[in-house]
Amino acid sequence: MKLNRNRNQRQALMRTQLNALVNFGHLTTTLAKAKMMKPLFDKLITRAKVGTVASRRLLARDLASVASANRLVDVIAPLFPDRVSGYTSSTKNKIRRCDAVTMVTLKLLADLPIVKSVPPSSRAKSRDLSKNKTKK
Repeated sequence: MKLNRNRNQRQALMRTQLNALVNFGHLTTTLAKAKMMKPLFDKLITRAKVGTVASRRLLARDLASVASANRLVDVIAPLFPDRVSGYTSSTKNKIRRCDAVTMVTLKLLADLPIVKSVPPSSRAKSRDLSKNKTKK
């Protein structure tokens, strides 16, 4: 599936969504994106179960975050010692009103400890818009 995006945009989209799934344990997205993410996440967990330095480096490359790779190896992979695949479950939520797309919640099958300190992005900070107003 191409999701109406070019290769770089698809890779960036999957990378950010996989990071969110690793950090928070659940994610609400469209059905098409969830279907693309499931096999990718299964491959990441399988690689994380090895737990070597080389596998951590490969995970950090795929996730673009060393912290997410370490969380995947240290916290998430030990929760699935006997499972071979199928680490996530998807539940259909509703149909989005603006474009009639089916929304899905993608969750890990194991309960994760809550992440309290996820670094906020620089764009998420509130900006004072009153400085940008021009006088007429």
